[in-house]
Amino acid sequence: MTERVAIIDLGSNSARLIVMHIYHNGAYNLVYHQKESVRLSEGMDETGMLTKDAMGRAIGTLKVFAHMCEIVKVDKILAVATAAVRNAKNGGEFINMVRQQTGIPLSIISGETEARLGYSGIINTLDIEDALLFDLGGGSTEITLIRDRQPTEVVSLPFGAVNLTERFGAQDKVSDMQLAAMREFVVGHLEQLPWMKRLALPIVGVGGTARNIAKMDQKRKNYPFPKVHNYRFGPMAFDELWRTITKTNLAQRRKFPGLSSERADIIIAGTTIVKSLIDVAQATNIVISGCGVREGMFLKYYLAKQHQPEIIPDILLHSTRNMLLFYKGNEAHAYHVAKLAEKMFDGWQPLLKLTTRDRKLLKVAALLHDIGITINYYDHARHSAYLVENARLFGLTHREQMLVAVVAGWHNGPAAKYVRNKLYSEFLDQHDWQTARKLALLLALAESLETTQLGLIPNVQPAIAGKQAHLRLLTNDPVSIERQAAAGHRKWFKKELGLDLIIE
Repeated sequence: MTERVAIIDLGSNSARLIVMHIYHNGAYNLVYHQKESVRLSEGMDETGMLTKDAMGRAIGTLKVFAHMCEIVKVDKILAVATAAVRNAKNGGEFINMVRQQTGIPLSIISGETEARLGYSGIINTLDIEDALLFDLGGGSTEITLIRDRQPTEVVSLPFGAVNLTERFGAQDKVSDMQLAAMREFVVGHLEQLPWMKRLALPIVGVGGTARNIAKMDQKRKNYPFPKVHNYRFGPMAFDELWRTITKTNLAQRRKFPGLSSERADIIIAGTTIVKSLIDVAQATNIVISGCGVREGMFLKYYLAKQHQPEIIPDILLHSTRNMLLFYKGNEAHAYHVAKLAEKMFDGWQPLLKLTTRDRKLLKVAALLHDIGITINYYDHARHSAYLVENARLFGLTHREQMLVAVVAGWHNGPAAKYVRNKLYSEFLDQHDWQTARKLALLLALAESLETTQLGLIPNVQPAIAGKQAHLRLLTNDPVSIERQAAAGHRKWFKKELGLDLIIE
């Protein structure tokens, strides 16, 4: 039975709906995403009340969301409202209106809860130990300091891209004085947090402003991959971007490459908050997360249902297994191939000269090498490469994800078309291609020892003796098919590693 879970996040600037499917085998997947600009906090500054127009826009959007939930037959709706509703004097009244008019069980969450949900979405999808997280919304900015993947400080600041824009009149062209006043205001708030000063850690950003910063930086650099999750760049690149944006007027920003036109009027305030954070914390680099509060809400629900801890111990292996289950891969075969490949990696390490990180990449490629069969058995290695390249694999850099895709695609032997593929060649250098060939060779050998998918070779003993590499198959079976398949890779082995392979 598939369970369909809708997550609704009503922020000060945008309303978002995602629908996740949880399948009978435990795999989960995003199947729908809708985002609408509602500007709920617009005009709140004067009265502290949500305006009639803003509430009308929000309820109109939520009616559409409720209709979508009916169409896709959602089993459960998890819905939260953040800063605008939290801070409004008539927030409770608005919640009741939403329930009456849309049937959506919307609840207001505190700044701390919002920060914790954002932390959960980030920590379970990004490979970071120590960092400063910020979730920059329309009406508030949540900041969390993490050490050893655990939150040590959590604070919610009462300004975001929308209300800061209104406060300083920064919708169109800003003067140097306006900009200086805005900076002084934000920095003044940040400097009241003694634990934030001179942290010299990466800062990890989530929210619409953060994602737009990534997209603008990617456009400036002609970045070949449209993915923003785990996109990284340095403070100098950000500084350059921020200075360029602050000199533009609204009309110019509406055409700014990578910037969504509906965010053009609030981006100066948004990027100024980020600039102040970078300066006060002396950030080493900026990492963008495509996952935040919504993913945090979903994972909290999902992990509790699966009786798993709220913080996933190994996000790479968790997300790899999720992909394997989602594509209905043969689990026993995939894990056995991975085990044999890792055994060869360890035994021939003096010959391979690879890193422990490469071993992890080999395991991911081995677990996913056959998922392309869901598209078509013929040429499935190529389909596997495409699926891996686009999979929601967490804990890999963009370069590593391309490398794993190539290794999976080469599990029947290296093909030149991958080297010619523009996307791969933009990310991988000479050394990466060499690593990919070595890992693919191990995967091909492991796969050939499991040709019949009967687990006839429970284990192997790889060794190096003089000018020969030995592979001892520990089995009570004659395994003639497997031995023949493995022998087919001897030539490749000799070419790659310079030794003769003896299979015994």
